[in-house]
Amino acid sequence: MACDMNERKLIERRQYMQILRNLKDQNIIKVITGVRRCGKSTLLQMYADELLQKGVTHDQIQFYNFEDLDTLVLGDIFQVHTHIKNRLIADKMNYIFLDEVQNLTDFQRLVDSLYIKPNCDIYITGSNAYLLSGELATLLTGRYIETEVLPFSYREYLDYLSANTQKKTENGSSADFIEDDNRSKFLKLSKKESFRNLQQLPGSLSVDMVRNETLLDYIFHGGLPFAVHQDEKQNNQSKVFLQSVLSTIIEKDIFVRHEVYAKQSFKKLIDFLMDAIGSLVSPNSIAGVFRSENVVIDNKTVSQYLEYIATSYLFYKVPRYDVKGKNLLRTFDKYYLSDTGFRKVCLAKGKKADMGHLLENAVYLELRRRYNQVFVGKWNDREVDFVVTDHDGYTFYYQVAWTTQQPETLERELASLNAIKDSNPKYLLTTDVDFNPVYNGIQKLNVVDWMLNVNDRVNQEKRTKTVEITVEKTVEKTVEKVLKVIHNNPAVTQKELSDLTGLSRRGVEWNIAQLKQKGIIERIGSRKHGYWKIKKNDNEL
Repeated sequence: MACDMNERKLIERRQYMQILRNLKDQNIIKVITGVRRCGKSTLLQMYADELLQKGVTHDQIQFYNFEDLDTLVLGDIFQVHTHIKNRLIADKMNYIFLDEVQNLTDFQRLVDSLYIKPNCDIYITGSNAYLLSGELATLLTGRYIETEVLPFSYREYLDYLSANTQKKTENGSSADFIEDDNRSKFLKLSKKESFRNLQQLPGSLSVDMVRNETLLDYIFHGGLPFAVHQDEKQNNQSKVFLQSVLSTIIEKDIFVRHEVYAKQSFKKLIDFLMDAIGSLVSPNSIAGVFRSENVVIDNKTVSQYLEYIATSYLFYKVPRYDVKGKNLLRTFDKYYLSDTGFRKVCLAKGKKADMGHLLENAVYLELRRRYNQVFVGKWNDREVDFVVTDHDGYTFYYQVAWTTQQPETLERELASLNAIKDSNPKYLLTTDVDFNPVYNGIQKLNVVDWMLNVNDRVNQEKRTKTVEITVEKTVEKTVEKVLKVIHNNPAVTQKELSDLTGLSRRGVEWNIAQLKQKGIIERIGSRKHGYWKIKKNDNEL
């Protein structure tokens, strides 16, 4: 490999690091999910390093990667549990990191057992949605918070490029990474400046060309950290890496877990979805296309395969939302790649092929980072690219096009948004630079400027508030459980509270302390022979 990952400078993934900081020492399991190689393990390692910098000792941190044979040789869940338990520091909080834990059989029992210990703060990662299905979800309902990690955003992509361009220059090999001096200047200036303020860039390349070429690089090569910005000389290495990730997803996360007999048809389905980004599809329509190409497959099988693909985080299934009827539609969905770089591995298409669809995919991923829910919109016979809602329930509409400089293209893209008769904000995102005009209330924005605003103060505050609200709601549900048990049996012991609510002893102690501090409950009598008195009336429970 031309540039070893260990030789590269890392960047802080601010959004995810802040979430982990907010959840530190909370009586809740932190579940980190996302497609393979999107940076989950590195995120946990960076967080563990931060804990060390803030005074946590090495003995308090245990880190296990269950894709590493050195970890798997520890044995089954009982042997791993014994190994972890024997290393716990009794009088301090212990931070337990279980990376790719789904590779350990019956891992959910291990997690549950560690959770009930009073001095364990648990962090787990997984690369498929089955991590939170079945027994784990049943055992840990109300006791975990999921954080989804995506590949690099465009902002993170530029930060990473800038950091490693500087490092390469120091080593005297900057030409291998960014060949044009304008690009290097762009990376530095774009960290703080809008593209409208970059017009003074000297040199042979215009700012528009620099901007669009960099955006094209991002959506073509994708945002998986190891594959970020491989130039033409390294493109083969990038493809080898992405192919290995894609093969691992298919072979380990899908074929090993499920009975897929028609493997060639399955891989053909993946190619079809990659080629159909931005198109509405259904099991029936896909089966029809396959039959027209003499591939025999029924719509039920296609439906199962689509589920396998989505639960592996290779694609995201995005349902349609009827804006007028305020309900989800059951027919036809869109599928977007978790990383657009996978597409160049499967399809023999150049960087400038299907730019509009790839941009739409990149915008979807950015919306997924920013909003609670993302849908494909429908208003009568019009389609809107995206309908999103934030944590406060407000709705926004987005239309995406590479360019609308031709009048007929602008008219077509605006028509879908103009058809919607409510007053919610509407945006048209393009690569055009025309100073954000407004058409009948629809604001046209430069998509790169829009992407670079993801880490501004307002969005950061919204993301932090979302985490705080999620934690608060989880805590509220737990408090309700505790109060109901006490209401039914004022003499209940803490051990009985643990058994009846499913909380760990540490969780019970924490909730009791919070309730006492807020004056909601009071202990009457001794620990052994006393009882709990609830100071609120029944209507307030």
